[in-house]
Amino acid sequence: MASKRRRSSSAAGANAPGPFGFFLAVAAVWFIVHYWWALLIALGVITLTVALVRYARSPAPPATARPPKPVRTPEPKALVSEDLAAQMRATKHVRHVRAMQEWDYEWIRLTYQEKSNRELSEIANAFFAKGWSVGVNGEGPSVRRLDGPKPDQG
Repeated sequence: MASKRRRSSSAAGANAPGPFGFFLAVAAVWFIVHYWWALLIALGVITLTVALVRYARSPAPPATARPPKPVRTPEPKALVSEDLAAQMRATKHVRHVRAMQEWDYEWIRLTYQEKSNRELSEIANAFFAKGWSVGVNGEGPSVRRLDGPKPDQG
């Protein structure tokens, strides 16, 4: 049988702290007591750096689709009295012109009963483009036919 080896006593003492280890422990305690604030700052900087690195390396969260915001028409601004009066006059004039055009279109339809709707639209567009209006200046289709000679020419 093989005999067991024995360790020497000097080899077993190599793991023991010894007098230098004791001095090192006392110095570490003294350093912690006197510079605790510097250690806290260093620990905070290290923690912050580690957190930033982990956040930068982490994958981005999946994007969530938000419902679109409803489109709202802007509220009309409050008009000054002069602007309001001018706007009301312009609106009244536009309404009057449209009403006259509708009335003129009816006269054109009555005058040209044999024409198709397309031909009536062409006649009415030419009539309105020249600025004629039965209701405004009396130069309507009852006075003058657009496709025929003028009354004073024979």
